[in-house]
Amino acid sequence: MWNTQTIAVALALYSTFASAAIFPKDTVVKMLDPKGFRKVMKANETAMVAFVAPWCGHCQRMAPEYSKAALGLYPLIPTYAVDCDAEANKRLCHDQGVQGFPTVKLYPRGKQLDPITYESGDRSASSFFYFASRRVPNHVKKIGQLEGIEHWVEETAKSGKPRALLLTKEKIIPLLWTVLGNKFAGKIELASHRDRKGKSSVAMGYEAGEQKASKVIIYAPGSTTPVRYEGINKLDSLSNFFQSVIDGTADLDTVNKEASAEEFVPDEKELEIERKQEAQRIALAHGGFANFIDFEDALKKGHNPHGAQGYPGMMGDIPKKEGESKSGSKEATEPMVETGEAKAQATFVASSAEEPAPSATATPEPSEVPKEETAASEPEPASAPKDEL
Repeated sequence: MWNTQTIAVALALYSTFASAAIFPKDTVVKMLDPKGFRKVMKANETAMVAFVAPWCGHCQRMAPEYSKAALGLYPLIPTYAVDCDAEANKRLCHDQGVQGFPTVKLYPRGKQLDPITYESGDRSASSFFYFASRRVPNHVKKIGQLEGIEHWVEETAKSGKPRALLLTKEKIIPLLWTVLGNKFAGKIELASHRDRKGKSSVAMGYEAGEQKASKVIIYAPGSTTPVRYEGINKLDSLSNFFQSVIDGTADLDTVNKEASAEEFVPDEKELEIERKQEAQRIALAHGGFANFIDFEDALKKGHNPHGAQGYPGMMGDIPKKEGESKSGSKEATEPMVETGEAKAQATFVASSAEEPAPSATATPEPSEVPKEETAASEPEPASAPKDEL
């Protein structure tokens, strides 16, 4: 015989498991509770959060598409979900203005900027991807001409901050660089210059570089002398390097030497994510093009909002070991083996490539907008949660 307490515990557990179960088991979407949500907001980075309920049919239908978008954005724009049916999360959902399910919000810079609610009735992976990737606050100065680099270096030297210049062969600023610009806004001045054929690199005293190569040039506070970053062009590596430069615990040459000593060690979990991302690349790596018809041609020419990444959160190909030829690394050159999960992801490419890319801000005809399932009215709590920071 089940008593009332046992039933209450069982229902609470069911709610938690059911919420997690609406997303694929291998999803990169992370579930948040109030403490985790505050931690995400404190990071002052761009993040997307879906507020859902396990019984919500629209949430169940949205979850696979939202998960595909999360895969395309990983790890540059972390994607989360909150189970608003769980008792511990109801205050959080109330405070975030959630009145119906699903509600998807983008937090452009954590708690520093107001969230943006996803208003479109199109809950496809590509729409969520557009919605998030195009709304990362831009703190990167785009420099068109070679002469503009010298002017930017001299002007920003007066700011007393470190500066970082990206020489990229991409047509657009890589999403990785935009994310870093947002993350370190006010602490490091970032700029980007398109060096399509490597002529600017040569003029600055560097090699032209391979087709997908990017170079990061650092300038110490108040200095106009360039120092080439020698580490890996990956989100966590660049973030750690920038943080060391900001902290000022060592001179730039020392920090750069430490960065150059880092070895690229592929993580099996990350490699599996890379394989899945490859299956979606045509569908999700839009590169700012107007419609799906342009994607395939654009990708063949090397355009990619991640910056021609060869590994999650990386610009360019996987680094080669010293003395290793381009064909010497199996992981960098062998075709990726498509797993069962990756094949399933690829079905999204076929279904999406026939349609023009939707606008995340456009409002569909009323008949096309799915009716949201509204949350039960909850009285406002009398006091704040005890686990508040």
